[in-house]
Amino acid sequence: MLPYSRAMLAASRTSHCIGQSAPVIRTALRSGLLQSRRTVANVSPNAKAPSQSDSAEARYTKNDASSISDQVRLLMRRVPYPVAIITATDPHGPADKAFRGMTVSSFNTVTLSPEPVISFNVRRPSETLSALQSSKRFLVHLLAPRQRTATLARDFSKGNHNLSLFAGKSDYEFVSHEHSLRGDETPTRPLPLLRRKQDTGSMDSEDFPFVLECQLHPHGIQVHDHTIVVGTVVRALSGQLPSLDSETKAADLCLTYANTHFWEMGHEI
Repeated sequence: MLPYSRAMLAASRTSHCIGQSAPVIRTALRSGLLQSRRTVANVSPNAKAPSQSDSAEARYTKNDASSISDQVRLLMRRVPYPVAIITATDPHGPADKAFRGMTVSSFNTVTLSPEPVISFNVRRPSETLSALQSSKRFLVHLLAPRQRTATLARDFSKGNHNLSLFAGKSDYEFVSHEHSLRGDETPTRPLPLLRRKQDTGSMDSEDFPFVLECQLHPHGIQVHDHTIVVGTVVRALSGQLPSLDSETKAADLCLTYANTHFWEMGHEI
């Protein structure tokens, strides 16, 4: 499963898991492990026999916590989620080694008003999470349903130390993106924008139809070993957003993840 995401795609939707004008993408959060403990009490010989409802409760408690987690996990596997690659820049250390990235499958919109806000889940520890929390900026790359983008997403689910992109063995590379400034915000290091190596422009809309530049929202949430990251969309870097009202085909929809596989959406029902 992916590292950042379903709770987190566990890897989340965690995974060892994009900014804006806000494409409305269905919210999907993944569930984490549910833990409970049975309590066995001594019963006196004169105690009344349990009622039918008590017996039902007793039968229920015989299912330990892991069975509940397994049921939820197996259910949520059958729910498709959008795949996103989150990139951020570490504001500390050498500038030539500051770019970070991860794959998540828990990307969704929180609200569109008064400004679009998105969220996703990350399992800690995470270098990319630390980088975006320190810099307070990140990019969200939503992917086209292609074999090459699915391969890229799987690569980014392995952690920054194992990225083939950093080893020069990938068809993709990072290019610097100077992020937008808000108010009296001080310029910081540029953000890592993904593109295919053969491309001469700053983006490849064929592989990354929607790229969102986001500012970290102050209200993040810690849930067990996961962090729910919330970001405000500052800018949409995609040229395809104006055409979203036109007729949409399956190939125009974004890459999804379900049951440990990447998927292209099928036909309309």
